[in-house]
Amino acid sequence: MTPRHHLLSKSIAFAMVAAGFIAHALYFNFLNDDAFISFRYSDNLVRHGELVFNLGERVEGYTNFLWTVAMAGVISVGLDPAIWSRVISIALGITTLFLVMNFMAKLRGKSSLSDVVPAALLAASPAYACWATGGLETQLFTTLAALAVFDYITGSLGESKALLRSGFWFALASMTRPEGMLLLGLVGVYHMGAMFSEKRLKPSLLEFKWAGVFLIVFVPFFAWRWTYYGWPFPNTYYVKTGADGFWSPGLRYLLSWINTHGLWVLPILGYIGWRKATPATKRFLGLSTLVLLGLSIHVARVGGDFMALHRFLVPLMPLVSLIAALGLVLIFARVWAFKPGLCGCVIVGCLGISSVHIAKIDSHAMSTGSDQGVDRIGWLKTFHEQCTAIGQWLAKNAEPDMSIATTAAGIIPYYSRLYTVDILGLNDEWVAHNVPARGQRPGHTKSAPLSYILKKDVDFLIYHPTISEKEPRRSGAERAAWARRGYTWKTIKVDGLEPPWWGVWVRNRDR
Repeated sequence: MTPRHHLLSKSIAFAMVAAGFIAHALYFNFLNDDAFISFRYSDNLVRHGELVFNLGERVEGYTNFLWTVAMAGVISVGLDPAIWSRVISIALGITTLFLVMNFMAKLRGKSSLSDVVPAALLAASPAYACWATGGLETQLFTTLAALAVFDYITGSLGESKALLRSGFWFALASMTRPEGMLLLGLVGVYHMGAMFSEKRLKPSLLEFKWAGVFLIVFVPFFAWRWTYYGWPFPNTYYVKTGADGFWSPGLRYLLSWINTHGLWVLPILGYIGWRKATPATKRFLGLSTLVLLGLSIHVARVGGDFMALHRFLVPLMPLVSLIAALGLVLIFARVWAFKPGLCGCVIVGCLGISSVHIAKIDSHAMSTGSDQGVDRIGWLKTFHEQCTAIGQWLAKNAEPDMSIATTAAGIIPYYSRLYTVDILGLNDEWVAHNVPARGQRPGHTKSAPLSYILKKDVDFLIYHPTISEKEPRRSGAERAAWARRGYTWKTIKVDGLEPPWWGVWVRNRDR
């Protein structure tokens, strides 16, 4: 095959993988409530010049600075972040597929059609495809993390420009998710181990420059956000720490990721890849093992997530796909050399079994409900539609100076643009620093006490939205108790809401 024909074949194969990935991502095509927290910060930055949740209150209730600023850019040119967050994330997902394909060729020291294998594995991953939508920063962080690790490996083998670029990517990754700093720390541990194996303790000038690139980009950002918000860590850190018992749900979350993606075979495939490894591959496998272990332990320690399909582990999937592909390519190449017919049958059989398994995982994820406290994607999608209808109703019917209190701090506040008491404290400094943590549900361990909410004179006390097929009722005793606090139970039939009835406690403003 001529180089031109090889390039054409590889390009066609990648285009097919990219198309399959787009179809896979659009099967989920959802937005979740948390994404709209960032959108509200973005909207306030564009309209008022304040990167805040409530105007005049500097609270860092997001952990995705670069993504929030990117969405501000989307809003500033008149585009809808609810749409373009998904468009951009899918484009980033395709970018990462391209990166793993190219890096596969670099690891093996040659270009071949099999370089598309890790991209195909990644595109087929339910977690990777799912979180190309959702509206969050997951794919941006995944792309930046891949660029950082791939350039680090390339740079550690002598390409100085690649090593310097990796410092830049690490900085951007750390400005997108706090886990970027953990990733850099794990790479730093690996790098010091490599230095020790080379029997040197003093960093080279290039290594000082590498660290300098990261510091030049990240330190000014860190200094600004500490000065602007008044705390060294985001408000979400203080909300999500302090509770005990996170290891149990965290390990369950990690085990679900392993089972869903069949990762029990990964050590075997990694060992097979190691046996025929180039120096670049050995470095990659060594570093990837450390990163996979380090970040997996971190995710388990913080309790995993309350949303399905493992978004906190998606950034590891490019490394996983490459490790798996290195082993699979060697296995099938060996079998093909002796019995191509058998190899072809095995490949077809594996594809069939994998397709059935993936379809089953996807279908379950898109059903409504929860699994041991983890909300399925179908439930998140339905909740987005319900909260959108409520938020838009408030935007049309509430007075601009009214306020709300809710546990759903994203969609309803974003569309209503009303002052919001975030009951779970992600965007409330007082709750984050004064309420003790309880429970094992990540992000839901602190809740504003009723006395605090009432002091805020909230007009619509929503808590978790009460939505039902018939008018939701409250007992006479409950109505009387709330009347003494100045609230009346209202039921509203909201256009576009399914089921159509919404119940909410409304403050009597004439008192």
